[in-house]
Amino acid sequence: MNFLAHLYLTRDLAEETIIGNFIADSVKGRTAYSAYPVALQLGIDIHREIDQYSDSHPLFKVGTKRLHSAYGKYASIIMDIYYDHILADSWEQYHQLPLQDFANTQYALIERHAHHLPEFTRYWFGVMKNDNLLFAYASEAGIDDVLKRMDQRTDYVSGMGAAIHELRSYKGEYRTEFAQFFADMQQNLKDKFPGLW
Repeated sequence: MNFLAHLYLTRDLAEETIIGNFIADSVKGRTAYSAYPVALQLGIDIHREIDQYSDSHPLFKVGTKRLHSAYGKYASIIMDIYYDHILADSWEQYHQLPLQDFANTQYALIERHAHHLPEFTRYWFGVMKNDNLLFAYASEAGIDDVLKRMDQRTDYVSGMGAAIHELRSYKGEYRTEFAQFFADMQQNLKDKFPGLW
């Protein structure tokens, strides 16, 4: 799952837990993890559970299988981006707050806790906010731009810049799979972290 889905899944939790979820990819090793307050550690744990569950879910694997021949090891990264697009594109089914308003509340929350952001996360948050990526995920043009940026980050080895084509070709399938996957994801989090939701 990418930024929007992660933030959505922890939206009702304590702010520091949301921040832990947001920074988790930049927290490497037990020493770095232990340096954070308990509430942030919980967010990191939730983020890692989301990622692990996603990668092992049968429907996520079905989606990545469509991409393997063209994108190899980058298929799961593309799937994360596709799923953020599906969530954003069908946002009104998941949240009563308009997507732009939700994005603004998340940007403000992250800014309030900027002192917790590792350097790399701080850089990407700047890009995210300046380009309003949480809202941009809703459009195919926005996703196309994200995929091209990711391709650039891999020195164009990944080929992700062309992955908008598979999204357009299989969007119906991805939308159907995401709906069940996301329901399963939310139930899994309730089971793994009882009392939080």
